[in-house]
Amino acid sequence: MNIVLCHLFVVLGFGPYPSNVPKTMQAVRSAGACNAPFPCVKVESVPTPRAGFGKVLIRVNGSSVNPSDVDTVEGGGCTNGCGADVSGTVVECVGCKRLKVGDEVWTVAEGAYADYVTSPESFTSLKPAVLPHGAAATIPEVGLTSLLSLKRTGSRPGTPIPVGTPWPSTKNLTIAITAGSGGTGFIGIELAKAYGAVHIATATTGADGIAFVRSLGATIVVDYKKEDLFESLPDNSVDIVYDNYGAEGTADKAMRTIRPGGVYLLMPHGECFEKKTQGPPCLSAHPKPGVTQLNYVTGPDFDAHALQGLDELAALFNAGKLSAHVDQTFSLQDAAKAFAYSAGAGEGGVGEHIGKISITMQ
Repeated sequence: MNIVLCHLFVVLGFGPYPSNVPKTMQAVRSAGACNAPFPCVKVESVPTPRAGFGKVLIRVNGSSVNPSDVDTVEGGGCTNGCGADVSGTVVECVGCKRLKVGDEVWTVAEGAYADYVTSPESFTSLKPAVLPHGAAATIPEVGLTSLLSLKRTGSRPGTPIPVGTPWPSTKNLTIAITAGSGGTGFIGIELAKAYGAVHIATATTGADGIAFVRSLGATIVVDYKKEDLFESLPDNSVDIVYDNYGAEGTADKAMRTIRPGGVYLLMPHGECFEKKTQGPPCLSAHPKPGVTQLNYVTGPDFDAHALQGLDELAALFNAGKLSAHVDQTFSLQDAAKAFAYSAGAGEGGVGEHIGKISITMQ
């Protein structure tokens, strides 16, 4: 009976910690809401989480700062843990069928800015072998967001995610990605190219930003401080718009450029969701006949297809079709500085940054 109870406690996550796992850990927390320079963000000693059945306990090697992470702190939602991106090593795996202790993995998990996190095995994938943890940790959230967004320009939410290119034909296919040099933008450009897009239009700013997106495969590049992307494109010249920024009025501007049969996909964030004058739900108030508009909420697809998406991203990295781009790296102790850097001048807090901001735990 004692043996049975002991096994049950381990399954439920109440058993003894693995011998190499401390009972407490360092983790980032916020004392309420704050803005730059983020004085409310602190590193605290907290209990180490337990895996529980069907979950992995991961020793975190790295994470990253997304604009959504900054928004969370500014909104006071980081009191129980900050961050989402994870790359690390499995140290405990209760009832796992696919992963094992010692596997190097990546995932999206609540409270990622910590020494340890837990994640469902069904939501956790082997990280790309070609990427070190620090670089791998910058990819999961933006990678899944852009991968799933591009997939949904060829399939509808609630249906299976297509494997490989989402489009039945890529002959002369032209895609516009509204913001090219940030996290969802750079990986979106690379994914579009990997999936067979012939022409990729995007906006960024400065000589370095323009050179960066061109190096990824962008063929039409506009400096958004000098010219509007859609005002620079001819009528009926674009098949797909991936609006990964969501500035007010973008959908209306884009309609003229989209070919009949094309798609405008809006990632749900940005100015439109504050002002809401584009016509609900933040799409064009004057749509073009034959153009599909999609206000894409990523959450359900994250829940249903994260493992498939992470596995596909890993395969593309290992095949040399995707690359990670780290703008600057901060330690866990300097998380507040990382937030302040992300919240600096520029489009969406990242207009002056190229690629991602990483946080290392060790």
